[in-house]
Amino acid sequence: MFPRVDRGYELENLRRSIAMLLPGAAALDREQAMRLLGELGALEERLQTVRVGLRRLLDEVGEPP
Repeated sequence: MFPRVDRGYELENLRRSIAMLLPGAAALDREQAMRLLGELGALEERLQTVRVGLRRLLDEVGEPP
């Protein structure tokens, strides 16, 4: 029902790319981008926790047909 989509490797690749930016690079500055990726990673973990919890709940009560 809830497919597991692991984007951890994608986030890590983005984090590494951003970490290599020179200070003052165009668009988001390095610090803003790193903070945003950190928040995104934390949200991804929380979402996975919710998915696992919902799966357990559905297993306990039984899925509708």
